Amino acid sequence: MNTTRVAVLTPPGRGAIATVLVDGPADGLDWGRLFVAVNGLELVDQEVGRICFGRWGDLENGLPSEQVVVCRTGDTRVEVHCHGGTVAVARILGDLVESGARKCEWIELTGGRCGEPARRVEIEVTEALAAATTWRLASILLDQQSGILLRSLRRIETTDWGSRDELAGLVNELLEWSGLGRVLAGPPVVVLAGAANVGKSSLLNALLGFGRAIVWDEPGTTRDAVVGHTAIDGWPVRLVDTAGLRDTDDEIEAIGIEHTRREIEAADLVVLVVDGSCPVDESTSRSIAAMGTGLVVANKCDLGDETGGMLPDGTLSVSALTGEGIDSLAAAIVGRLVPRVPEPGTAVPVSTRLVECLKRAARAVDDGDETGFRKTMSDAIG
Repeated sequence: MNTTRVAVLTPPGRGAIATVLVDGPADGLDWGRLFVAVNGLELVDQEVGRICFGRWGDLENGLPSEQVVVCRTGDTRVEVHCHGGTVAVARILGDLVESGARKCEWIELTGGRCGEPARRVEIEVTEALAAATTWRLASILLDQQSGILLRSLRRIETTDWGSRDELAGLVNELLEWSGLGRVLAGPPVVVLAGAANVGKSSLLNALLGFGRAIVWDEPGTTRDAVVGHTAIDGWPVRLVDTAGLRDTDDEIEAIGIEHTRREIEAADLVVLVVDGSCPVDESTSRSIAAMGTGLVVANKCDLGDETGGMLPDGTLSVSALTGEGIDSLAAAIVGRLVPRVPEPGTAVPVSTRLVECLKRAARAVDDGDETGFRKTMSDAIG
């Protein structure tokens, strides 16, 4: 049975160069028919790590061929670098599959280590790294991909059950970074909420640095959630501008307000925006009381403070118009989302699935359930 697998490593679509990875035994395919190197050596005789220029195609039967670069990157792995057009990639994939290789997704071939099948946690790390949009995220995820996270999970899995205190400490050590794991798994959602016409859209534009949302002095201008993506101090954030919370007879605006309430419920952080140039009314007081751990921001500080000291301690004064206080607001958002940054070499859970597994493992240790603990750790690693 041929166990050779093949996957495209480069993103879908056209590009300058595409990379196809082949994984399998050296004699798993008829490489002599597929590739002819200009140095005259068979592929199996090429040195590992040596870049080989040649032609791809069935030259003996006169079929069309094209120039490619091939490199053996290991005893069982070959990379084929070709023109990045979709036709060229499809042709090479088709030839490989016709020769007996099985087409698979890139993650199946890149998540494992030292030729071993990828564990689920390794796949999650690789997927998160591929989706990382900032150097800061990538550096933490590269640490995890180097084996730090898997070694930490293995240590927990293999610790003697009689050392329950040690086990609990090891699990909790990882769980301390569960909040950061949420950030690594995808950009956290920050919702700008508040009454109509307090400047939420202007604040969104100020935080993004460009005019994403329409700004107008007529209440109810924002009817649906407006989303903008940015990075603050190296951390990706998904900002959501929402419809103003107020009573309305406008059916479309009312739907937008209902959407706002759902966005607030699902948010990782809510920023309640109030008009600092107006007295605090009863509706604003109720909104502040319901805020919980969210941030309160008094916008329009360029027009003066008319709140009469009725806003809670820690309220940030900003002006979306002049930019005053925007940097402090950005820092406060990051401070809530990422209160601590790990030292290099720290194991961090990289998915909500893994965090939930660790929470179940912690409960099993507390309950003295060794069977449940072992199964949960096995599920966590995958």
